[in-house]
Amino acid sequence: MSVDRNNRAHRPGGLPQGYAGTFAPMRAAGGDVVPPPPARRRGRARGVEDDARAWGLKDRIESLADLGDGEQARRLAHEAGALCAGDSIPFADGAYAALFDGRELTTVRIDGPDIQDVGFRPESIRA
Repeated sequence: MSVDRNNRAHRPGGLPQGYAGTFAPMRAAGGDVVPPPPARRRGRARGVEDDARAWGLKDRIESLADLGDGEQARRLAHEAGALCAGDSIPFADGAYAALFDGRELTTVRIDGPDIQDVGFRPESIRA
């Protein structure tokens, strides 16, 4: 029988559908192995404060670009997780990403080779 990284026994992977990878009974400890509790979600849900910080960061990036400090604006946009002019756009289907074109930070929807501007969505950047 195979053992996982937590030293729990598992049925071999060659068993029929529904059996492979499930926890197997252990005879030595006097009972079945109990699977670990579900993982707790790390972090917290997104709140109004997060959106306010994202809008503030967007304003800061765009004002730096307006003042002629494009390099600083680009650096901040990259730190926030935005794609910038000259970056490769990933191939995706129905994904949203932040995009900084050197003047404005916006959110785009990527559908294969097509990119559609959907206006700024604060959840598209890390603030």
